[in-house]
Amino acid sequence: MKGIRRTALMLGLGLCLAAADATELRILSWNIARAVGANDPRSAQAPYVAKTINYLRPDIILLQEVGGDTRTSWNALAQENALDQFVRDNLSYLGTNPQRNRDYYLYVNRLGDGWVSNAIISRYPFRTITDVSIGAPGRGLTIGLIDVPGTNGVGVFGAHFDSGGDDGSSARRQTNAENTRNQVRNWRVRNPRSAYLLGGDLNENEDPDLTPVRPINSPLPDGRLYAPISTVMSARFRDPMPVDGLGGKRTWRVVDTNSALRNRYDYLLVSPTELGRDRVNVLQATIFNTRRFPSGQLPLGFAITDSQNASDHAAIFLRVRIDMWRSTPGGGGHWVPEPGTLLMVVVFLGGAVGYARRRR
Repeated sequence: MKGIRRTALMLGLGLCLAAADATELRILSWNIARAVGANDPRSAQAPYVAKTINYLRPDIILLQEVGGDTRTSWNALAQENALDQFVRDNLSYLGTNPQRNRDYYLYVNRLGDGWVSNAIISRYPFRTITDVSIGAPGRGLTIGLIDVPGTNGVGVFGAHFDSGGDDGSSARRQTNAENTRNQVRNWRVRNPRSAYLLGGDLNENEDPDLTPVRPINSPLPDGRLYAPISTVMSARFRDPMPVDGLGGKRTWRVVDTNSALRNRYDYLLVSPTELGRDRVNVLQATIFNTRRFPSGQLPLGFAITDSQNASDHAAIFLRVRIDMWRSTPGGGGHWVPEPGTLLMVVVFLGGAVGYARRRR
């Protein structure tokens, strides 16, 4: 019996060491359609937004359209205070009486169009958080580095591109995409070890089986070719291609019939697998839309109309595991939890030897 316990202990210790720096994260990106804000928000939607977030329990939330329906002098701090109040009053999964800068951290983009802007909420503190303009109409790219334990930090980008199919809107959207690509490329160089992701409403789809807002690779009036999604992807992103409960990938427009879903506007993109950078393993990629569950499989407590009551966009959810990249003195390195140290090897060998002796 003592030999069995020793063997189990050795094997268990080996597994714990192997998984010590494998971090699981739950990530949500969602255009909440002005449900929360400081300038005449659509407050009737807010309980449904909270219900969905509490169910998914994300560690990182990227929001678009934080704001309201009255155009005022833009005040990002007022929007931030409104979002903070929403979190404290409604997001029960963060604990009883959650406190900012202890149980959660948040930031609202300082750039807005007078109505809405982007925001990031995180369970983990920001190492850095800022925003930059990516072009009209008042679009800002939120850029953060989050101090997630067991990683080299996780980079997050939040975006909301211009909408519309006319020449002007399409040109602005392409500009949004090009500026986003350039910012991500620059960030990659400055943060060579960190995994990263981008969430946002990009207001276009390039999937061959979907109809784009404007023909992809068509010339714009200024001579540029129009391909905003490909442009963003060229900053070395992977698309996990989330699907809803019925296998569909359209995220807009969520109304009272499934047939009204027309476009895939919303994305959660992740960094590639490359040596030297923390590795993102996508475990789950879901579009949460209560109208799109098989019969009898709607989550407990939800009504089929809850998603449409929250927003005209469906929520995008990823569950990922991040394997930390560990550098070695010789200039190489390895991903953890892959056994890459002598100690791990010794522990596993010890367990194997103990097991072999017991078998004899």
